[in-house]
Amino acid sequence: MTTQTLPVGATNHHTEATLKARHKEALDIFEAWCDRCRVAGGSDLRAAELQRDEAWDWVVRTKTDLDLYRSVVCVRGTVAGWTAPHGRRGVIGHG
Repeated sequence: MTTQTLPVGATNHHTEATLKARHKEALDIFEAWCDRCRVAGGSDLRAAELQRDEAWDWVVRTKTDLDLYRSVVCVRGTVAGWTAPHGRRGVIGHG
């Protein structure tokens, strides 16, 4: 596969929605290769299995990125005296 998911932090355009969409896309591609493996035979089967394995690697990578994003972005509760839409988001400091 030629699709590359950049690690979280390598770019500043990732949001949870984009990471979830990439993970969903990776799962869909993996599922398609699994279907192909079920109907393929001979050398086609071996090629499909290789593609399926690469697709699984991408599923794992996108899930890791999503989990990492969720671990560092924290949704804080509402601020005293403010309604829910005024709650703040922030990054949890590591150190």
